[in-house]
Amino acid sequence: MDNRKLKIIGGKKLTGGAVTIAGSSNQVTKSIIASLLTDEEVLIKGAPDVDERRVVQGLYEFLGGEITHHGDEEFTLCSKNVGVHEITEELCSKNRISVLAAGPLLHRFGKVSFYGVLGGDKIGKRPVNFHIQALQQMGAEVERDGNQYHLTVGPDGLHGAQIQLPFPSVMTTENILIAASRAKGRTIIENAAIEPEILELCKMLQKMGADITQRPNRTFVIEGVKKLKGCELRCMFDRNQAVSFAIAALATGGDVLLRNVTHDPVYSFLNFIQRMGAEFTISSKGLFVKAPDRGSLTGTHIEVEVHPGFMTDWQQPFMVLFTQAQGISLLHETVFEERLGYTKYLNEMGARITLSNKCLGEYPCRFRNHNYTHSAIIEGGTPLEGRDFALPTDIRAGKCLVVAGLTASGTTHLTNIRELERKYDNLVPKLQDMGANIETIHG
Repeated sequence: MDNRKLKIIGGKKLTGGAVTIAGSSNQVTKSIIASLLTDEEVLIKGAPDVDERRVVQGLYEFLGGEITHHGDEEFTLCSKNVGVHEITEELCSKNRISVLAAGPLLHRFGKVSFYGVLGGDKIGKRPVNFHIQALQQMGAEVERDGNQYHLTVGPDGLHGAQIQLPFPSVMTTENILIAASRAKGRTIIENAAIEPEILELCKMLQKMGADITQRPNRTFVIEGVKKLKGCELRCMFDRNQAVSFAIAALATGGDVLLRNVTHDPVYSFLNFIQRMGAEFTISSKGLFVKAPDRGSLTGTHIEVEVHPGFMTDWQQPFMVLFTQAQGISLLHETVFEERLGYTKYLNEMGARITLSNKCLGEYPCRFRNHNYTHSAIIEGGTPLEGRDFALPTDIRAGKCLVVAGLTASGTTHLTNIRELERKYDNLVPKLQDMGANIETIHG
């Protein structure tokens, strides 16, 4: 049993600090799975030392893959001895990534079994039907036994297909890209997700010998190849980490230098904080963000969208920024239908946030008229007071409460901190480097 907790004494301006942002956990986990496409070695550098990576490495080793570590941030993968095609329910319940192994295992064995109850953040419906339908279009036969799926292909294996996604799903796009790289013929993905991590996956597959073209209007064209080779790659920075540390500084009226951070992956985030009155500069050192010298941030309206829009994983810590900005702010979540439940914790701390099932935005929303609570009205300029909470299973909501604790007066205690360790490395030391009064205590 984990009896650790975070103790945060808030109300202190975080200024003068610098934080090195780790490699992307979303990228490294998909890269581990993509390495199953070849028997040659894959070298990954700049990997984050987080639980999410360790969970996927555990899945990889369960399948028979071999990992050689060269320190905390670098390791080599070799899939030559992979010999398992059935993924256990326990492994599937830990992480949603297991569904991405379907394509590589179908290429290797002509069959794969996994469970449809997949782990991960509890933020709304995340069914496997998009994945299953895409693999069926590529020639997989599917049988379902309760929550377990059994997929098989004929002697010719997977084949190309024209796949129109009903929504630009990140993981479904990744699944198809991985599976199609060695499928026979041409695969076209329309209405695909185009997040930076997906483009990094495309670069990795291209290094391995895949033929992938990105076309306008969210379209990928993949010409399948018979064999892929090993490669070397370096992880991009984790843009979710970068944004959350930037917001911690801004919400307390301070500043921070974020090392390793470049402009493009956080472009839309920077646009909104600049609109609210914050300042930023980007140099060879990284990204520097700073709260206004005089006055406060001002409220704004944000619509959460798929890339290149404002990312859904940014809105939770950003909600704290809204509570400290002057005026009324609006947030419209269009990606996940159940991702605003964490606001009850902020209201307990003194925030004034009202939720609505109306679409408070100008863009088309798939949740319109479905009675999902997916919009928020935030009355800004409200002081927060420290409270004690158990962190929720949405990791970004957990980081939101850390930022809220840093902003609030008094002391905040947070339990269930293992949730944060899934995607945040050295969280406490990094916040301490920013000047935060935070520590991990036992009992």
